[in-house]
Amino acid sequence: MKLKYLIITIILFIPQIVFAAPNATASTNASSIEKGKSVTLTVNLTDTAAWNIKMIGSGAGACSSKQADVTSDGKSTTKKFTLVCTATEEGKITFSVTGDITSGTGETKDILLTKQVTVTSPKSSVNTLSSLKVDDVSVSGFSSSKTAYSLPETTKNSIVISGTATDSKAIVSGNGTKTLRYGKNTFNIVVTAENGAKKTYSINISKKDPRNSNNYLQSLTIDKGTIDFKKDTTSYTIRVEHSVNEVNIVAAPEDSKAKVSGTGSKTLKDYVNEFKVIVKAENESTRTYVIKVIRQDESGNFGKLNTDNSVKSITITDYDLEFKKDVKKYNILVEDIENVEFKVVPNNAAATVSITNNTDLQPGLNVVKIQITAENGDINEYIFNVYKIAEADTPPTETKEEKVEPVKVEKEGTNIWLIVSIVEFVIIIILTKLLLSKGRRKKKDNNVNNNINNNVNNDNLDKKKLEIID
Repeated sequence: MKLKYLIITIILFIPQIVFAAPNATASTNASSIEKGKSVTLTVNLTDTAAWNIKMIGSGAGACSSKQADVTSDGKSTTKKFTLVCTATEEGKITFSVTGDITSGTGETKDILLTKQVTVTSPKSSVNTLSSLKVDDVSVSGFSSSKTAYSLPETTKNSIVISGTATDSKAIVSGNGTKTLRYGKNTFNIVVTAENGAKKTYSINISKKDPRNSNNYLQSLTIDKGTIDFKKDTTSYTIRVEHSVNEVNIVAAPEDSKAKVSGTGSKTLKDYVNEFKVIVKAENESTRTYVIKVIRQDESGNFGKLNTDNSVKSITITDYDLEFKKDVKKYNILVEDIENVEFKVVPNNAAATVSITNNTDLQPGLNVVKIQITAENGDINEYIFNVYKIAEADTPPTETKEEKVEPVKVEKEGTNIWLIVSIVEFVIIIILTKLLLSKGRRKKKDNNVNNNINNNVNNDNLDKKKLEIID
């Protein structure tokens, strides 16, 4: 009995050798495709040394492939085969895999595998609008191919946008009631086609802002030192002795509805102290005035102040300015506008910028000055001669300004008649001067001839007198 249990125990612990059977699996990279698209069938063989299989695609897409081979050493391995089919019609593509596979131990297995893929009609790519309405009124100039629209300025608090897709399968987002803020408002209407393609239409509309936009200071003072205040000048530098350890800034807005921040008592440290006074207009637009108070140290030094007053760029809103840092004077021509907005970027952050006379433009010549002041007080100045034409048929008045290097500065959409009028005006001036000069020369010649004739007559008269005396 004991011997029996011993034999059973030995058998249980003897290593068992298991030979894996050959196997085959099939899969597709999609369960559904559109007509005209392709799908791939993948067949994986494992523990296989020889194979003879056929892969067929039938139905909405016909294709077939046969694979037969063996491994060179007769040992089992893993193999992968693919079959690509293109859908030719709506319906289903049926894949079948048939044949047999054999392992390295000689075990053979018949296989029969099937997979199905659904073929659908292609999804629509139409992502356009057939109509676009605001407050139930068609947008002027609407076209399905035009994507940007600008509506007239309004005083309304809201508008209702309604866009209708050309294709019923497309989805439109962005419709509905839109609240208008003061100033420019932009709303997007997005059309998403059935296949996911998107097209965006935009509507721009401005709401008239009745609030005051005046963000100027009326006055700006400091109790230690003097500020030569001008409302267009937004930066000031003041030097004080070391004994001054505090200053008080007082400012008043030009418009009573504007709010001023940044004033009051300020503690000073040695060298540069920068304080900002911000004016916020009723319409919430802001203007910043910068005051730099430079305080001496105990030895009476103002520290090492930056001397860089150079300019990185000067641009003008709505104008094309070919700025060159070495050109100090520019001429620009404007139509009937009130202000010219400059953007000045100094090379050094310690420098301050001042722009004067660029608002409340008057007809004729307006001289705008831009000053870039280095931290040490050195000033770099640019002059812009702004010629404002008040009426359509009135060219700019001739001035005796110094001739400057011509720089092309044109407002977007400027009418060609402006340029033609200026050229004609210059030509008339030149011709007038030539005619006047010619007239003066002719008069001078006549005077000379008259003098000569008078002299000759006098000589003849003297001769007659002599004859009588004789």
